[in-house]
Amino acid sequence: MAVQAHSVDPPCWAAAIGGCDEKMSREHIVSHCLFNDNEILVQGFPWCRDKPKAIGIANLVAKILCKKHNSDLSELDSAALGAFNVFREAIRMNEVRGRLKPSHWTIKRFTIDGPRLERWFLKTLINLSFDGLWTIGPDSTKEGRPSKSLVEIAFGLREFDKWAGLYIVGEAGETIDSMDRVNCTPLTDGLRLVAGLFVFRGYRFYLNLLPEKFDKHYQADLLYRETTINCSIGGRPSHAIKLRW
Repeated sequence: MAVQAHSVDPPCWAAAIGGCDEKMSREHIVSHCLFNDNEILVQGFPWCRDKPKAIGIANLVAKILCKKHNSDLSELDSAALGAFNVFREAIRMNEVRGRLKPSHWTIKRFTIDGPRLERWFLKTLINLSFDGLWTIGPDSTKEGRPSKSLVEIAFGLREFDKWAGLYIVGEAGETIDSMDRVNCTPLTDGLRLVAGLFVFRGYRFYLNLLPEKFDKHYQADLLYRETTINCSIGGRPSHAIKLRW
């Protein structure tokens, strides 16, 4: 059964920037191109608040974007898939080199398009929250709707203010359980959605919607935007993943 958005006027969450197509698309709420499995787990939203809910990826769709705006955001799906593939390859290198004798490895360097990945997280958080109980971000005035400024950010028409945007959780010596999985947990202040925690193929990201430094995670460092993740095998540097801005 497909996830259905409630009846809204207008139904496209990007209507604030204009140019809507008359036809609505069946938007995949989380990009289906990321997954080899047929199901994903979602938790924390009004329809799955208390425990994770397994949903068939083909059915996790809703008519929340018109065809034009859905097409305009397709580059973000490609960017998210590119990041997923980087993390997949990093795990493959861990497995291959982990079976070999320790060595001074030739360091393999990967690059991820940070701005587009950040916008993909925003798009996904809006998809999951649209027409829900919360106002979305600091300047939205209507429940379940993103503000015009957030829509403009999602479409690359403007940038987040300083300290809003993407953070990655950095913890020295952390072991990543990297599988084809995306988990999203909303963070709220009363009835306002202020951030989202994403576990994106085992790596933890926060998307902060507020123009202030995010400090909600106390067990590890929070690294803002441009970041390099250095990976070691047998105590020796092996590869590095850079979020490029």
